Amino acid sequence: MKGISFFAGMIAGIAFSAATVSSCYPDVPRRMMRDGKRMAKIGKKLFI
Repeated sequence: MKGISFFAGMIAGIAFSAATVSSCYPDVPRRMMRDGKRMAKIGKKLFI
């Protein structure tokens, strides 16, 4: 039971910090999505 509460707390902390960063810097989530898509395309080319 401790493990479940520990992971729930970790997830809540990550969500809170992500919300804080995105409110301070509104362009960061868009940039992360763009770069993530680019990295996924590069990864597909490398492994296929």
